[in-house]
Amino acid sequence: MRSRNTLRIGALVFAGSLVLSGCLGAEQGGDGENQPVEIFGGITGTEEARLVEEAVAEIEEATGVDVQYQPSRDFTTIIRSRVRGGDAPDIALYPQPGLLLDMSSDITPLDDVDVGLDQVRETLIPGFLDSATKDGKVYGAPIDQAPKSLVWYPKKPFEQAGYQVPTTHQELLDLTERIKDDGETPWCIGIESGPDTGWPATDWLEDYVLRTAGPEAYDQWVNGELKFNSPEITEAAETVGEIMLTEGNVQGGGKAIVNTPFGESSERLFEDPPGCYLHRQASFITSFFPDKVQENLDEEAGVFVLPPVEDGYDGTPILGSGNFAALLNSENENAIKVMEYLISDKFGTPRYEAGGILSPHTTFDTSKYPDEVTQQIADQVNEADVFRFDGSDLMPAEVGTGSFWTGMVDWIGGRKDLDAVLSDIDESWPSS
Repeated sequence: MRSRNTLRIGALVFAGSLVLSGCLGAEQGGDGENQPVEIFGGITGTEEARLVEEAVAEIEEATGVDVQYQPSRDFTTIIRSRVRGGDAPDIALYPQPGLLLDMSSDITPLDDVDVGLDQVRETLIPGFLDSATKDGKVYGAPIDQAPKSLVWYPKKPFEQAGYQVPTTHQELLDLTERIKDDGETPWCIGIESGPDTGWPATDWLEDYVLRTAGPEAYDQWVNGELKFNSPEITEAAETVGEIMLTEGNVQGGGKAIVNTPFGESSERLFEDPPGCYLHRQASFITSFFPDKVQENLDEEAGVFVLPPVEDGYDGTPILGSGNFAALLNSENENAIKVMEYLISDKFGTPRYEAGGILSPHTTFDTSKYPDEVTQQIADQVNEADVFRFDGSDLMPAEVGTGSFWTGMVDWIGGRKDLDAVLSDIDESWPSS
């Protein structure tokens, strides 16, 4: 999504691997076994040659197919124009399943080809495929994931202070109060992101809709069937506000939150002494930690899944994002072969071993991740009861990347009250 796509750092390994594969691949054209496969996506950039070569070797050895990757920074626009112009790639990698479903008439349902979909259903984190399902048909499957329902803390100071990881929302609130009683600031939160300011706040609300109202209500909300100013969404927003806007919970309060860059907001965790003790953000935030922390992540950083809310959803949901592979040319048998491998639990070991990205499959060997923190995140995500994709990426653009972003900024920054903001977002929802 938006600027967040640039944060899926581990995914760059895959992009680099496919670019190199295109350079090494066979000549264009040909039929049958020699027919290359073009993959088009918004993942751009390269990584060090060793990792690129390993990823290329993995793909080619597994499929025996030459893969040619075409990256674009303007994937959303160009994929539509290529399809309309009769120049569709064999496979496309969609960072937003909402766009994928918008183009479903141009995509081959995975139910209609032999790509091992039943096995994929068994190994994927529950709920992941729902994001790419329309009218009972599955139009894409994830090749990676970035879990977002995570709370980070400075491990050594946290333990030295005698704090314990909360297992319920009330325990999280109690911990927040105890940190304040100790004369410290509990939370670091920042939602500034240039032209994309506000998206971190939408993630907060999405996380709490899952916890207070549950995944069924979440799906209705994302689809426009449950309004923003409904009791369910209002309750979730008030729960977010209890953390963000209670005096003393965040240094500088709401005005500081809207003006603090999200990438810098975690840095105060690792000051000496800590400037805060809790920070909710996705797995990719580790790339913004100070170098000394990244170099010794296991000893410096702790992490836990945002706990469930009492009297809310009876289970542990995970909010996240990822790239979805979709098949646009089922006449190319090699494309079907590559697609089967891309969406399986066998794909991606060199990428995951490099760090910065996780497998969407519960069957991936977590011991292959580069550090214990990533292994712990994977274990926690795999144990979750349900996965739901980033809601703002699924909503119409006028809302998801428009009024939802700006409305959260207006509310948190104190320019509008919550009721007015939620009603404004509802009014922005397109009529058709």
